[in-house]
Amino acid sequence: MTQQACIISQFGLAFPNQVLFQNLNFSLYPHQASALIGQNGQGKSLLMQLLQGVQSDSFQISGQITWNLPYAYLPQFYRLPTENIAQALGVEHLHQAFQRIEQGQGDLEDYERVEDAWHLPSKWHNLLSQANLPTDFSFPTEKLSEGQKTRLALCALFQKKDHYLLLDEPSNHLDQAGRLWLQQSILKHPAGVLVISHDRDLLEHMQHIYALNVHGIQHIHGNYQVYEQHISVQTKALDQSVQQQKQQLKQLKQQQQQSLMKAQKRQHQGQRLRENTSQAKILLDFKKEQSGQSFAKLKEQQNRQVLAAEQELRDARSQQVYVKNQQLEFISTPHKTGELLRFTDFTLPFGTQSAIHFALHAGEKLHLFGQNGVGKSTLLNMIYQQNFINDCNVFITGHAVYLDQNFSFLNPKCNAVENLTAFNASYSDTEWRNLLGQLRLRGDKATLAVEKLSGGEKLKIALLALSQSEQAVDLLLLDEPENHLDLDSRELLANAITNFTGAVILVSHDQTFVDQCGITQRYELI
Repeated sequence: MTQQACIISQFGLAFPNQVLFQNLNFSLYPHQASALIGQNGQGKSLLMQLLQGVQSDSFQISGQITWNLPYAYLPQFYRLPTENIAQALGVEHLHQAFQRIEQGQGDLEDYERVEDAWHLPSKWHNLLSQANLPTDFSFPTEKLSEGQKTRLALCALFQKKDHYLLLDEPSNHLDQAGRLWLQQSILKHPAGVLVISHDRDLLEHMQHIYALNVHGIQHIHGNYQVYEQHISVQTKALDQSVQQQKQQLKQLKQQQQQSLMKAQKRQHQGQRLRENTSQAKILLDFKKEQSGQSFAKLKEQQNRQVLAAEQELRDARSQQVYVKNQQLEFISTPHKTGELLRFTDFTLPFGTQSAIHFALHAGEKLHLFGQNGVGKSTLLNMIYQQNFINDCNVFITGHAVYLDQNFSFLNPKCNAVENLTAFNASYSDTEWRNLLGQLRLRGDKATLAVEKLSGGEKLKIALLALSQSEQAVDLLLLDEPENHLDLDSRELLANAITNFTGAVILVSHDQTFVDQCGITQRYELI
């Protein structure tokens, strides 16, 4: 039996102006569900890309990655490059052969192709059914929602039973049923899985946690709760060590001061004795020289002790991970009253065909939820575009801003400051950089093309743009904004939504996040 699926030794990643990580040593285990966690921008997605063999002239890697199993990878922003479900599953040729045979049009080549595969159509059907996807293999993938596309891409990988899977934030865009299916599929996958995720419920079912931070990578055997307990104990021990080192340094400096004062006092006494004594001058000069040498040696010895203690304190402090608080605040709108939005017997052009009835007043916050594909994103986009020409079943007023799942208003080729300036030109580059810094997007992060940033970093830029809108915002339309954000940043966003004085429609499949936002008004699309 293979003891490790993958062995990573002395591994490092360096850009021309930055070492992202170095000397990483860890192993991935077969038949186990593992999670890679860390703050946004720490390099999780890059590390996962490197594990599956990506290379580039823009960075240098060191160390060694040794795979003992075949592996497959699903990127964070994967877009299905296929026309239908059969192509996405990689079974188009077999499916077409089965179709020709069923229609009585099969030839010898078709029969040879399906000779050992008669059982596969039922397996494909069960796979799609369990993922709550259309079972028509010719169904166009362009008609699937983002969550359905994610599930379909995952289905293609879960077929590969002998492959170790590398999944980058796969629960994004998935509804509650989809998240439960993903969790069960990960735990059942025979070869093992490493998943990047900020989904607390999924993390609680993991068997290994790999935490990437500025000091390297830390491997904890157990789920996220075990990791939190370990980190809590470790943090307390480090804090205690730092306090002890500080106290020891303080005492050492006090002792040094007292010793030097005593030595100086003896010198002064020796000087007075020399001036008033009848002893021979040559003897007194000898004693003075000895006293001076003794004082210099004492001072040198104590300086070495202080320097050593200061170094120990620096070493202890360097092991602590300091996380500066982030800041995000949506500009408050002038006090407004009355209805902003009302739907009466409204039907979406596609998605659910059930009539929609709800109203939203100024300052109210609504959680819009429902299964993938029901039309939540379609509805938000229509509200933003005010695409209800001559529809007497809809009333809408006020200024709305919209954050879609793909951050469409960001230009991926431009950097953060350029994107933000295009959104609101009243801020200077320096002001935008300061605001980006408050979201931990500092230095090169402000000047890199957005397409080179992590999902969480892109989302922070998009949220910052919306939060500093030139025009007062009456209605904030947020389509799964917590996706890609680390746990700390989710809390930051939840507080910003809670404190926003305008109205909000929030689409989210994460009830914990909805609760953090303080939103109790709900409407389900069915």
